[in-house]
Amino acid sequence: MIGSDSGDVWYKSTCHIDQSLWGATAKRIPNLQVLKSDIKTDVAVIGAGFCGLSTALHLSEGGFNVSIVDAHEPGWGASGRNGGQIIPGLKIMPNEIERRFGKERGRQIIETASSAPSLVYELIDRYGIDCDLKTNGWIQLAKGPEGSKTINSHLNQWRNRDVNVRALNKGDIERLVGTSVYQRGLLDSRGGNLHPLKYARGLAKACITNGVSIFHDSPALAIENMEGKWLVKTNEGSISAEIVVVCTNAYTGNMLPTLSQSIVPVLTGVVATDPLPEELNTKILPERQTVADTRRLLSWFGFDAMNRLVFGSRTNSQIESIDVTNFTFGIRRLHEIFPQTKGLNLKYIWTGRVALTLDHVPHIHKLADGLYSGLGFNGRGVAMATTFGKILARHAQGKIEDNEFLPLSPVKKVSFNRFKGGGIAIALTWKRMMDTLRP
Repeated sequence: MIGSDSGDVWYKSTCHIDQSLWGATAKRIPNLQVLKSDIKTDVAVIGAGFCGLSTALHLSEGGFNVSIVDAHEPGWGASGRNGGQIIPGLKIMPNEIERRFGKERGRQIIETASSAPSLVYELIDRYGIDCDLKTNGWIQLAKGPEGSKTINSHLNQWRNRDVNVRALNKGDIERLVGTSVYQRGLLDSRGGNLHPLKYARGLAKACITNGVSIFHDSPALAIENMEGKWLVKTNEGSISAEIVVVCTNAYTGNMLPTLSQSIVPVLTGVVATDPLPEELNTKILPERQTVADTRRLLSWFGFDAMNRLVFGSRTNSQIESIDVTNFTFGIRRLHEIFPQTKGLNLKYIWTGRVALTLDHVPHIHKLADGLYSGLGFNGRGVAMATTFGKILARHAQGKIEDNEFLPLSPVKKVSFNRFKGGGIAIALTWKRMMDTLRP
Protein backbone atom coordinates (compact mmCIF):
# COMPACT_ATOMS: atom_id res chain seq x y z
CA MET A 1 0.00 0.00 0.00
CA ILE A 2 1.41 3.38 -1.04
CA GLY A 3 -0.97 5.59 0.91
CA SER A 4 -4.10 5.51 3.01
CA ASP A 5 -6.26 7.98 4.89
CA SER A 6 -6.08 6.62 8.41
CA GLY A 7 -6.05 9.92 10.30
CA ASP A 8 -8.19 13.03 10.26
CA VAL A 9 -10.97 13.29 7.72
CA TRP A 10 -8.95 15.80 5.68
CA TYR A 11 -11.46 16.29 2.91
CA LYS A 12 -14.05 17.98 5.12
CA SER A 13 -14.04 21.75 5.54
CA THR A 14 -15.92 24.46 7.41
CA CYS A 15 -15.73 26.78 4.39
CA HIS A 16 -17.86 25.49 1.53
CA ILE A 17 -17.23 26.71 -2.00
CA ASP A 18 -20.83 28.03 -2.15
CA GLN A 19 -19.90 30.67 0.44
CA SER A 20 -17.56 32.33 -2.06
CA LEU A 21 -18.40 34.84 -4.76
CA TRP A 22 -17.32 32.28 -7.34
CA GLY A 23 -19.58 29.59 -5.93
CA ALA A 24 -22.53 31.98 -5.92
CA THR A 25 -22.03 32.95 -9.58
CA ALA A 26 -21.04 29.70 -11.33
CA LYS A 27 -23.47 27.02 -12.52
CA ARG A 28 -22.97 23.53 -11.17
CA ILE A 29 -22.29 20.57 -13.43
CA PRO A 30 -25.45 18.46 -13.52
CA ASN A 31 -25.68 14.68 -13.21
CA LEU A 32 -22.29 13.94 -11.67
CA GLN A 33 -22.25 10.59 -9.90
CA VAL A 34 -20.67 9.22 -6.72
CA LEU A 35 -18.38 6.24 -7.37
CA LYS A 36 -20.35 3.26 -6.01
CA SER A 37 -18.80 0.37 -7.92
CA ASP A 38 -15.46 -1.16 -8.89
CA ILE A 39 -14.37 0.08 -12.31
CA LYS A 40 -11.36 -0.21 -14.63
CA THR A 41 -9.71 2.54 -16.62
CA ASP A 42 -6.40 3.40 -18.30
CA VAL A 43 -5.59 6.34 -16.02
CA ALA A 44 -7.10 7.36 -12.69
CA VAL A 45 -6.75 11.00 -11.69
CA ILE A 46 -7.22 12.03 -8.06
CA GLY A 47 -8.39 15.62 -7.70
CA ALA A 48 -10.64 17.65 -10.01
CA GLY A 49 -8.90 21.00 -9.84
CA PHE A 50 -7.07 22.75 -12.67
CA CYS A 51 -4.18 20.26 -12.63
CA GLY A 52 -6.26 17.09 -12.48
CA LEU A 53 -8.78 18.30 -15.06
CA SER A 54 -6.04 19.44 -17.44
CA THR A 55 -4.27 16.09 -17.02
CA ALA A 56 -7.45 14.19 -17.81
CA LEU A 57 -8.36 16.47 -20.71
CA HIS A 58 -4.97 16.10 -22.39
CA LEU A 59 -5.02 12.34 -21.87
CA SER A 60 -8.51 12.11 -23.35
CA GLU A 61 -7.30 14.01 -26.40
CA GLY A 62 -4.72 11.25 -26.80
CA GLY A 63 -7.40 8.54 -26.77
CA PHE A 64 -6.95 7.36 -23.17
CA ASN A 65 -9.80 6.16 -20.98
CA VAL A 66 -9.67 8.37 -17.88
CA SER A 67 -11.61 8.53 -14.61
CA ILE A 68 -11.38 11.30 -12.01
CA VAL A 69 -12.35 11.07 -8.36
CA ASP A 70 -12.72 14.10 -6.14
CA ALA A 71 -13.56 14.39 -2.44
CA HIS A 72 -16.07 17.10 -3.30
CA GLU A 73 -16.68 18.39 -6.84
CA PRO A 74 -14.71 19.96 -9.71
CA GLY A 75 -13.04 23.19 -8.59
CA TRP A 76 -13.94 22.75 -4.92
CA GLY A 77 -10.42 23.41 -3.57
CA ALA A 78 -7.99 26.19 -4.43
CA SER A 79 -8.95 26.03 -8.12
CA GLY A 80 -12.38 27.46 -7.33
CA ARG A 81 -11.33 29.84 -4.54
CA ASN A 82 -8.41 31.82 -5.98
CA GLY A 83 -8.33 35.25 -7.59
CA GLY A 84 -8.44 34.01 -11.18
CA GLN A 85 -5.10 35.65 -11.97
CA ILE A 86 -3.39 34.22 -15.04
CA ILE A 87 0.26 34.86 -14.19
CA PRO A 88 3.11 34.02 -16.58
CA GLY A 89 6.33 32.44 -15.37
CA LEU A 90 7.41 30.80 -12.16
CA LYS A 91 7.80 32.49 -8.78
CA ILE A 92 11.58 32.64 -9.22
CA MET A 93 13.18 34.81 -11.90
CA PRO A 94 14.53 33.61 -15.26
CA ASN A 95 18.21 34.05 -14.32
CA GLU A 96 17.71 31.98 -11.18
CA ILE A 97 15.99 29.25 -13.22
CA GLU A 98 19.02 29.01 -15.51
CA ARG A 99 21.36 28.99 -12.53
CA ARG A 100 19.52 26.08 -10.89
CA PHE A 101 18.76 23.96 -13.92
CA GLY A 102 21.50 24.87 -16.38
CA LYS A 103 21.38 27.08 -19.45
CA GLU A 104 19.65 24.72 -21.89
CA ARG A 105 17.10 23.14 -19.55
CA GLY A 106 16.58 26.49 -17.85
CA ARG A 107 15.74 28.08 -21.19
CA GLN A 108 13.11 25.40 -21.90
CA ILE A 109 11.60 25.79 -18.41
CA ILE A 110 11.42 29.57 -18.90
CA GLU A 111 9.74 29.21 -22.29
CA THR A 112 7.16 26.71 -21.02
CA ALA A 113 6.34 28.78 -17.92
CA SER A 114 6.24 31.96 -19.97
CA SER A 115 3.71 30.47 -22.39
CA ALA A 116 1.53 28.92 -19.65
CA PRO A 117 -1.15 31.64 -20.02
CA SER A 118 -1.37 30.86 -23.74
CA LEU A 119 -2.33 27.27 -22.93
CA VAL A 120 -5.18 28.55 -20.73
CA TYR A 121 -6.39 30.83 -23.53
CA GLU A 122 -6.10 28.01 -26.06
CA LEU A 123 -8.19 25.58 -23.99
CA ILE A 124 -10.84 28.22 -23.32
CA ASP A 125 -11.09 28.93 -27.04
CA ARG A 126 -10.98 25.28 -28.15
CA TYR A 127 -13.73 24.13 -25.79
CA GLY A 128 -15.80 27.31 -25.71
CA ILE A 129 -15.43 27.80 -21.96
CA ASP A 130 -17.44 30.79 -20.71
CA CYS A 131 -15.37 32.10 -17.77
CA ASP A 132 -15.31 35.91 -18.09
CA LEU A 133 -11.81 35.85 -19.58
CA LYS A 134 -9.81 39.07 -19.91
CA THR A 135 -6.39 39.07 -21.59
CA ASN A 136 -5.34 42.65 -20.90
CA GLY A 137 -2.34 41.90 -18.71
CA TRP A 138 -1.19 41.33 -15.15
CA ILE A 139 0.22 44.07 -12.90
CA GLN A 140 2.79 43.58 -10.14
CA LEU A 141 3.41 46.41 -7.68
CA ALA A 142 6.07 47.35 -5.11
CA LYS A 143 5.51 49.49 -2.05
CA GLY A 144 9.14 50.24 -1.12
CA PRO A 145 12.82 49.88 -2.09
CA GLU A 146 13.09 46.08 -1.67
CA GLY A 147 10.01 45.45 -3.75
CA SER A 148 11.19 47.93 -6.37
CA LYS A 149 14.42 45.95 -6.75
CA THR A 150 12.32 42.86 -7.46
CA ILE A 151 10.29 44.75 -10.05
CA ASN A 152 13.43 46.07 -11.75
CA SER A 153 14.96 42.60 -11.88
CA HIS A 154 11.82 41.19 -13.50
CA LEU A 155 11.78 44.01 -16.03
CA ASN A 156 15.43 43.58 -16.99
CA GLN A 157 15.39 39.80 -17.15
CA TRP A 158 12.20 39.50 -19.20
CA ARG A 159 13.19 42.32 -21.54
CA ASN A 160 16.50 40.54 -22.16
CA ARG A 161 14.34 37.66 -23.41
CA ASP A 162 12.24 39.92 -25.69
CA VAL A 163 9.11 39.76 -23.53
CA ASN A 164 6.70 42.71 -23.60
CA VAL A 165 6.86 43.91 -20.00
CA ARG A 166 6.18 47.59 -19.30
CA ALA A 167 7.58 49.59 -16.37
CA LEU A 168 5.10 51.55 -14.27
CA ASN A 169 6.01 54.64 -12.28
CA LYS A 170 3.95 56.13 -9.46
CA GLY A 171 1.87 58.20 -11.88
CA ASP A 172 1.15 55.18 -14.07
CA ILE A 173 0.06 53.21 -11.01
CA GLU A 174 -2.27 55.95 -9.81
CA ARG A 175 -3.89 56.03 -13.26
CA LEU A 176 -4.08 52.26 -13.91
CA VAL A 177 -4.73 51.03 -10.37
CA GLY A 178 -6.22 53.99 -8.51
CA THR A 179 -3.92 54.02 -5.48
CA SER A 180 -0.95 56.07 -4.27
CA VAL A 181 0.41 53.35 -1.96
CA TYR A 182 2.82 51.76 -4.46
CA GLN A 183 6.03 53.26 -5.85
CA ARG A 184 7.02 50.99 -8.73
CA GLY A 185 5.39 48.35 -10.88
CA LEU A 186 5.21 46.40 -14.11
CA LEU A 187 2.51 45.43 -16.57
CA ASP A 188 3.01 42.02 -18.17
CA SER A 189 0.96 41.74 -21.36
CA ARG A 190 1.01 37.91 -21.25
CA GLY A 191 -1.24 37.82 -18.19
CA GLY A 192 -4.97 38.06 -17.70
CA ASN A 193 -7.80 37.03 -15.40
CA LEU A 194 -10.93 34.90 -15.34
CA HIS A 195 -13.66 33.47 -13.12
CA PRO A 196 -11.75 30.52 -11.65
CA LEU A 197 -14.70 28.28 -10.78
CA LYS A 198 -16.32 28.82 -14.18
CA TYR A 199 -12.99 27.87 -15.74
CA ALA A 200 -12.64 24.74 -13.59
CA ARG A 201 -16.18 23.63 -14.31
CA GLY A 202 -15.65 24.43 -17.99
CA LEU A 203 -12.61 22.15 -18.04
CA ALA A 204 -14.71 19.47 -16.34
CA LYS A 205 -17.42 19.78 -19.00
CA ALA A 206 -14.77 19.50 -21.70
CA CYS A 207 -13.46 16.35 -20.03
CA ILE A 208 -16.95 14.84 -19.93
CA THR A 209 -17.48 15.71 -23.59
CA ASN A 210 -14.27 13.80 -24.34
CA GLY A 211 -15.50 10.73 -22.48
CA VAL A 212 -13.82 11.27 -19.09
CA SER A 213 -15.76 9.97 -16.07
CA ILE A 214 -15.85 12.38 -13.12
CA PHE A 215 -17.02 11.18 -9.72
CA HIS A 216 -17.87 13.74 -7.06
CA ASP A 217 -18.02 13.21 -3.28
CA SER A 218 -15.71 10.23 -3.81
CA PRO A 219 -12.55 10.83 -1.76
CA ALA A 220 -9.56 8.64 -2.54
CA LEU A 221 -8.83 6.89 0.75
CA ALA A 222 -6.05 4.52 -0.31
CA ILE A 223 -3.78 3.71 -3.25
CA GLU A 224 -2.57 0.12 -3.53
CA ASN A 225 -0.45 -1.74 -6.05
CA MET A 226 -2.23 -4.95 -7.00
CA GLU A 227 -0.31 -7.30 -9.30
CA GLY A 228 1.18 -4.54 -11.40
CA LYS A 229 -1.91 -2.33 -11.50
CA TRP A 230 -3.02 0.46 -9.21
CA LEU A 231 -6.18 0.33 -7.12
CA VAL A 232 -7.65 3.61 -5.88
CA LYS A 233 -10.16 2.97 -3.10
CA THR A 234 -12.98 5.35 -2.19
CA ASN A 235 -15.78 5.13 0.39
CA GLU A 236 -18.06 3.09 -1.82
CA GLY A 237 -16.01 1.90 -4.79
CA SER A 238 -12.61 1.57 -6.42
CA ILE A 239 -10.75 2.24 -9.67
CA SER A 240 -8.24 -0.18 -11.17
CA ALA A 241 -5.80 1.62 -13.49
CA GLU A 242 -2.45 1.26 -15.19
CA ILE A 243 -1.50 4.81 -14.20
CA VAL A 244 -2.53 7.05 -11.30
CA VAL A 245 -1.93 10.81 -11.24
CA VAL A 246 -2.39 12.62 -7.92
CA CYS A 247 -3.42 16.27 -8.32
CA THR A 248 -4.55 17.32 -4.84
CA ASN A 249 -2.02 20.10 -4.12
CA ALA A 250 -2.69 21.83 -0.75
CA TYR A 251 -5.60 19.44 -0.07
CA THR A 252 -3.58 16.19 -0.23
CA GLY A 253 -3.99 15.44 3.48
CA ASN A 254 -3.40 12.03 5.03
CA MET A 255 -3.90 9.89 1.94
CA LEU A 256 -0.25 10.43 1.00
CA PRO A 257 1.28 11.98 4.15
CA THR A 258 4.80 12.20 2.74
CA LEU A 259 3.49 14.15 -0.24
CA SER A 260 1.34 16.46 1.87
CA GLN A 261 4.33 17.17 4.12
CA SER A 262 6.44 18.28 1.14
CA ILE A 263 4.55 21.57 0.79
CA VAL A 264 3.40 24.34 3.12
CA PRO A 265 -0.40 24.78 2.89
CA VAL A 266 -1.05 28.41 3.80
CA LEU A 267 -4.57 29.70 4.38
CA THR A 268 -5.61 32.72 2.34
CA GLY A 269 -8.63 34.91 3.00
CA VAL A 270 -10.67 36.57 0.27
CA VAL A 271 -13.36 39.24 0.43
CA ALA A 272 -15.59 40.61 -2.32
CA THR A 273 -17.73 43.74 -2.33
CA ASP A 274 -21.10 44.40 -3.85
CA PRO A 275 -20.84 45.91 -7.36
CA LEU A 276 -19.00 49.20 -6.91
CA PRO A 277 -20.70 52.56 -7.49
CA GLU A 278 -19.83 54.26 -10.76
CA GLU A 279 -17.52 56.85 -9.18
CA LEU A 280 -15.26 54.04 -7.87
CA ASN A 281 -15.60 51.88 -10.99
CA THR A 282 -13.86 54.49 -13.09
CA LYS A 283 -11.04 55.09 -10.60
CA ILE A 284 -10.06 51.61 -9.34
CA LEU A 285 -8.50 49.49 -12.08
CA PRO A 286 -10.40 51.30 -14.87
CA GLU A 287 -8.88 48.99 -17.51
CA ARG A 288 -9.63 45.92 -15.35
CA GLN A 289 -6.20 44.33 -15.16
CA THR A 290 -5.55 42.11 -12.18
CA VAL A 291 -2.91 42.94 -9.57
CA ALA A 292 -0.56 41.37 -7.02
CA ASP A 293 2.13 43.09 -4.98
CA THR A 294 5.65 42.04 -4.01
CA ARG A 295 5.19 42.07 -0.24
CA ARG A 296 6.19 38.91 1.60
CA LEU A 297 2.63 38.72 2.85
CA LEU A 298 1.31 39.74 -0.51
CA SER A 299 -2.07 41.12 -1.40
CA TRP A 300 -3.85 40.66 -4.71
CA PHE A 301 -6.99 42.14 -6.20
CA GLY A 302 -9.16 42.55 -9.26
CA PHE A 303 -12.77 42.68 -10.43
CA ASP A 304 -15.34 40.14 -11.47
CA ALA A 305 -17.56 40.64 -14.51
CA MET A 306 -20.20 42.47 -12.42
CA ASN A 307 -17.76 45.08 -11.06
CA ARG A 308 -17.33 43.51 -7.64
CA LEU A 309 -13.90 44.21 -6.17
CA VAL A 310 -12.22 40.95 -5.08
CA PHE A 311 -9.35 41.26 -2.59
CA GLY A 312 -7.13 38.53 -1.18
CA SER A 313 -4.49 38.44 1.54
CA ARG A 314 -3.48 36.32 4.52
CA THR A 315 -5.94 35.50 7.27
CA ASN A 316 -5.26 36.42 10.91
CA SER A 317 -4.69 32.76 11.77
CA GLN A 318 -4.36 29.40 10.06
CA ILE A 319 -7.64 28.26 11.58
CA GLU A 320 -10.19 27.88 8.82
CA SER A 321 -13.03 30.20 9.76
CA ILE A 322 -15.23 32.57 7.80
CA ASP A 323 -15.80 34.80 10.82
CA VAL A 324 -15.00 38.35 9.71
CA THR A 325 -12.64 38.73 12.70
CA ASN A 326 -10.27 36.28 10.98
CA PHE A 327 -10.06 38.64 7.98
CA THR A 328 -9.09 41.90 9.70
CA PHE A 329 -5.49 41.78 8.39
CA GLY A 330 -6.69 41.61 4.79
CA ILE A 331 -9.45 44.17 5.31
CA ARG A 332 -6.91 46.62 6.77
CA ARG A 333 -4.78 46.06 3.66
CA LEU A 334 -7.78 46.70 1.43
CA HIS A 335 -8.50 49.99 3.18
CA GLU A 336 -4.81 50.93 3.14
CA ILE A 337 -4.61 50.50 -0.63
CA PHE A 338 -8.09 51.85 -1.40
CA PRO A 339 -9.25 54.15 1.45
CA GLN A 340 -12.33 54.98 -0.60
CA THR A 341 -13.64 51.44 0.00
CA LYS A 342 -14.11 51.99 3.73
CA GLY A 343 -17.76 51.50 4.57
CA LEU A 344 -18.48 49.34 1.52
CA ASN A 345 -20.36 46.13 2.19
CA LEU A 346 -18.16 43.02 1.97
CA LYS A 347 -20.83 40.64 0.76
CA TYR A 348 -18.65 37.53 0.39
CA ILE A 349 -15.81 36.19 2.52
CA TRP A 350 -14.10 32.85 2.08
CA THR A 351 -10.84 30.98 2.52
CA GLY A 352 -8.64 28.62 0.53
CA ARG A 353 -5.26 26.95 0.87
CA VAL A 354 -2.23 27.84 -1.23
CA ALA A 355 0.49 25.18 -1.62
CA LEU A 356 3.91 26.78 -1.19
CA THR A 357 7.27 25.10 -1.76
CA LEU A 358 10.49 26.13 -0.03
CA ASP A 359 12.35 26.42 -3.35
CA HIS A 360 9.48 28.48 -4.87
CA VAL A 361 9.18 26.00 -7.75
CA PRO A 362 6.32 23.53 -8.32
CA HIS A 363 7.26 19.86 -8.07
CA ILE A 364 6.69 16.88 -10.37
CA HIS A 365 7.11 13.51 -8.65
CA LYS A 366 7.22 9.92 -9.78
CA LEU A 367 6.16 8.27 -6.54
CA ALA A 368 6.45 4.77 -8.02
CA ASP A 369 6.19 3.16 -11.44
CA GLY A 370 2.93 4.42 -12.87
CA LEU A 371 2.22 6.80 -9.97
CA TYR A 372 2.78 10.52 -10.58
CA SER A 373 2.00 13.77 -8.83
CA GLY A 374 2.31 17.50 -9.41
CA LEU A 375 1.86 20.17 -6.74
CA GLY A 376 3.16 23.37 -5.15
CA PHE A 377 2.06 26.10 -7.54
CA ASN A 378 2.96 28.93 -5.15
CA GLY A 379 -0.10 31.07 -5.88
CA ARG A 380 0.20 30.80 -9.67
CA GLY A 381 -2.09 27.85 -10.16
CA VAL A 382 -4.40 29.05 -12.94
CA ALA A 383 -1.72 28.99 -15.62
CA MET A 384 0.85 26.71 -13.99
CA ALA A 385 -1.51 23.96 -12.82
CA THR A 386 -3.07 23.89 -16.28
CA THR A 387 0.39 23.49 -17.80
CA PHE A 388 1.34 20.86 -15.24
CA GLY A 389 -1.69 18.86 -16.34
CA LYS A 390 -0.36 18.79 -19.89
CA ILE A 391 3.09 17.74 -18.67
CA LEU A 392 1.73 15.07 -16.32
CA ALA A 393 -0.33 13.67 -19.20
CA ARG A 394 2.86 13.35 -21.23
CA HIS A 395 4.54 11.52 -18.34
CA ALA A 396 1.56 9.18 -18.08
CA GLN A 397 1.74 8.46 -21.81
CA GLY A 398 5.48 7.86 -21.68
CA LYS A 399 5.99 10.67 -24.21
CA ILE A 400 8.00 13.07 -22.06
CA GLU A 401 11.24 14.15 -23.70
CA ASP A 402 14.63 14.70 -22.11
CA ASN A 403 14.93 18.20 -20.63
CA GLU A 404 11.21 18.85 -21.14
CA PHE A 405 10.12 21.37 -18.51
CA LEU A 406 10.90 20.67 -14.84
CA PRO A 407 12.69 17.43 -13.95
CA LEU A 408 11.16 14.75 -11.76
CA SER A 409 12.20 15.44 -8.18
CA PRO A 410 12.32 13.35 -4.99
CA VAL A 411 9.69 14.06 -2.36
CA LYS A 412 11.30 16.04 0.47
CA LYS A 413 9.57 16.68 3.76
CA VAL A 414 9.36 20.31 4.90
CA SER A 415 11.02 20.30 8.32
CA PHE A 416 8.51 22.53 10.12
CA ASN A 417 5.46 21.08 8.36
CA ARG A 418 4.85 18.86 11.39
CA PHE A 419 4.11 21.96 13.43
CA LYS A 420 1.29 22.77 10.99
CA GLY A 421 -0.50 25.97 11.98
CA GLY A 422 2.06 26.89 14.66
CA GLY A 423 5.06 26.69 12.35
CA ILE A 424 3.26 28.51 9.57
CA ALA A 425 2.10 31.23 11.99
CA ILE A 426 5.71 31.87 13.09
CA ALA A 427 6.84 32.20 9.48
CA LEU A 428 3.98 34.56 8.64
CA THR A 429 4.75 36.74 11.68
CA TRP A 430 8.36 37.06 10.52
CA LYS A 431 7.23 37.99 7.00
CA ARG A 432 4.89 40.62 8.37
CA MET A 433 7.74 42.14 10.36
CA MET A 434 10.03 42.19 7.31
CA ASP A 435 7.32 43.84 5.23
CA THR A 436 7.32 46.66 7.76
CA LEU A 437 11.12 46.96 8.11
CA ARG A 438 12.10 46.39 4.46
CA PRO A 439 9.10 47.06 2.17
